[in-house]
Amino acid sequence: MTVNFNKVSYVYQKGTPFEHRALRDIVTEFEQGKYYAIIGQTGSGKSTLIQHFNGLLKPSQGTMSINDIKITPKTKDKYLMPLRKRVGVVFQFPEAQLFEDTVEREILFGPNNFNMPLSEVKERAFRLLLEFGFSRDVLQQSPFQMSGGQMRKIAITSILAMNPDIVILDEPTAGLDPKSQKQIMQMIKNLQMRHNKTIILVTHEMNDVARYSDEVKIMRDGQIVESCSPRKLFSNSNYVESLNLDVPNIVKLQRDIEAKHQIKFNKVSLTEDEFVEMYKEWAQNER
Repeated sequence: MTVNFNKVSYVYQKGTPFEHRALRDIVTEFEQGKYYAIIGQTGSGKSTLIQHFNGLLKPSQGTMSINDIKITPKTKDKYLMPLRKRVGVVFQFPEAQLFEDTVEREILFGPNNFNMPLSEVKERAFRLLLEFGFSRDVLQQSPFQMSGGQMRKIAITSILAMNPDIVILDEPTAGLDPKSQKQIMQMIKNLQMRHNKTIILVTHEMNDVARYSDEVKIMRDGQIVESCSPRKLFSNSNYVESLNLDVPNIVKLQRDIEAKHQIKFNKVSLTEDEFVEMYKEWAQNER
């Protein structure tokens, strides 16, 4: 599924004293099977943008299209049901939206409303839960007896079990321990690689942007001001800091080592493994 925004603007509380233009003439594209990171300061329009993907919000101006589905300011909600089956959105702190008394009922609630084959959804969810490290009797357990990290994984599983073509995640690892953060992010990356899913990650965590994304879209004042590779973005630390965002830890380490040895590597590293290989090559050449 290819997603196109064609001069999309969105205005909250239009015609009132509280009117606020959150998006301004967005023109951009999201290709099938790529992993995108959307970054920017708080209030730059990131959350408003992603709510357009499944029609939770409709453009105040302009059009958005996903394959053969076009969304305009006049599109009726009844025409958006097929889209909402194909776009899964994991909002920040999704565990707060859990309400069923067993994991199985929680996972099947959405698919049941979409008339999806529940046996397939249940089987898919069970496999995901086992990958997350849950016990085999997890479906009959209450999510409210679990830790915050486990509840987050249940909430994410309930979205992924519906097998959406596009998976949107708004700060999915906020507040989680490092092990759970890595587990969730690696599973999402595996979904992209194995099943050609389109992943759209909204985050302030630049380590994840460097490690997992294929393309970064940078937002400022309701506009996408740049689309680039993570390597290009993090090659300019001053630019990243001007966005009030942190440089990834591995980039900081590389810059420290470059300063210590008075050298400059030919590219910025995005992962620890990449930097180790680059450093080994440099060290061997120095002998």
